[in-house]
Amino acid sequence: MQFDYVIVGGGSAGSVLANRLSAKSSHRVCLLEAGPDTPPERMPKEILEASVLPNYFEPYRYWTKLEAYMDAMGNRSLETLMATTKPRRYEQARVMGGGSTVNGQVAVRGIPLDYDEWAAMGAAGWAFKDVLPYFRRLERDMDFDGPFHGKEGPIPIHRTFPPDWGGLTLALREASASKGIQFFPDCHAEFGDGCFPHPRSNAYGHRVSAALGYLDGATRIRPNLHIRDHAFVEALLFEGARATGVRVRRHGKSEEIRARTIIISCGALHSPALLMRAGIGPAEELKALGVGIRADRPGVGQNLQDHPLLGLGLHLTPAGRMSPEVGHTYVMSVRWSSRQAGCAPQDMKLSVSNRFSHTRMGERLGAVLFGPNKSYSKGFLRLRSANPEDEPLIAFNLFSDPRDLVRMAQAARFAHELLSMPECRSLWTDVWPGIYSDTVRSLMPKSRWNDVKSDIASVLLDWGGFARQMVLKRAMDPRFGMADVLEDEATMNAWIREGSQGDWHACGTCRMGRPDDHMAVVDPKGRVIGVEGLHVADASVIPSVPCANTNITTIMIGEKMADHALEGAT
Repeated sequence: MQFDYVIVGGGSAGSVLANRLSAKSSHRVCLLEAGPDTPPERMPKEILEASVLPNYFEPYRYWTKLEAYMDAMGNRSLETLMATTKPRRYEQARVMGGGSTVNGQVAVRGIPLDYDEWAAMGAAGWAFKDVLPYFRRLERDMDFDGPFHGKEGPIPIHRTFPPDWGGLTLALREASASKGIQFFPDCHAEFGDGCFPHPRSNAYGHRVSAALGYLDGATRIRPNLHIRDHAFVEALLFEGARATGVRVRRHGKSEEIRARTIIISCGALHSPALLMRAGIGPAEELKALGVGIRADRPGVGQNLQDHPLLGLGLHLTPAGRMSPEVGHTYVMSVRWSSRQAGCAPQDMKLSVSNRFSHTRMGERLGAVLFGPNKSYSKGFLRLRSANPEDEPLIAFNLFSDPRDLVRMAQAARFAHELLSMPECRSLWTDVWPGIYSDTVRSLMPKSRWNDVKSDIASVLLDWGGFARQMVLKRAMDPRFGMADVLEDEATMNAWIREGSQGDWHACGTCRMGRPDDHMAVVDPKGRVIGVEGLHVADASVIPSVPCANTNITTIMIGEKMADHALEGAT
């Protein structure tokens, strides 16, 4: 079949592209998503409810074989890293709407310096003044108006304000103020150090994913838009140097779909892999796998970035807990400047939860999560083979830049200091260094067995004494006591390296830049350098990770790249 545009990936950016490119009736658009569709009238309840995260790592919504090495390589070879280190599961959505369908709905944009840095790195036209109109276009801010806000976009932006925060969060707001970090209600209009309510992409307790916002019923009935779910793209098709289509496997059958323009929107881990299997990437690596070279672009798969994340776990007293009527778990962020040499302002973040999960046990536990809001470590991604069924080898190389390790330790001490202040101390009984282990992961999915375990554990937590410690011991790692972590630098660093997880903000692996930059993969209009008819539009094009959760930024990228595609940039 022949289309004007084929969009590979129905995630946060892909959903935007499908809407905007099909708005002109003469454009024939095909949207391909490897996972299931989520039509508005048949949205699963566990996705729609903002208070619930869909079950982690379920085969029908996630790429179940995707793993990543988190550790810094240091002086180790890749072979030594793989032999001595166990990769960790790294959840990436395989469902219409992508990350916006399964994430925590945090809709923070970042700060102007983030996007001005992109422009300075060669992404002309992506400074803050250039991207602000696209942020405004995508949003319907339900709380604030003015020059920094949109009021008519498909994605509602909503906040939970202090009257509904609960004891611990309110106390941490006061403790932060005593450190000179003041409260402001609108982080999209004030850009300095401060604490503020999380903007969220939901409307009154209901998630609004990019799929729900952009692929609404009216969009779906456009005769020129063809949406195909469960469509796994095996290969890109070329005629000479021009991309002309894709080979797709759907319901066990392969077919070829042709188009004037191919737009890859598979995310920061799968977009570069698709390019490399088509011969676009680092030539020597691809030759070693028997892949023919179409364009030698050594930057494909490089520049992999994420926000390292770590936290402290808490058992809360009744006064510190959140009302079960409040749907959201995390409602407040703290943004501050480390003032470390070579680090940008507002480079640190902290988020607080009065509730670990929506279970009886989870209502008694809390967490304070923290880390560099602007990280500097960079990893890479490589093909294991040319087989499209094989997931790529992913190495985030967290803390390879020493600034990240130093600031993570600083953040841990700062979080404990806040919790130990008089405003907070009466609101918890126990605090411990958290590790996002498989045991902790297993408590999060909603299931009857988890409900039974939670009910029993909640009774033991309320009994206190030995019974409480027996439950909390399951969440603690015996290698890392709170006092040891705070007092011993080696123990602190070991906990950071062992416990830190990427924040699911992978980006940067097909970065934008000038066409004469040999490490750039796409130009500022999203066109893949060295071939024709092929674009990339997703988080992979980000030059440098912003001081923010990346989902709203990715939706903005979809909006802006749609305009570039409509300009005839082929």
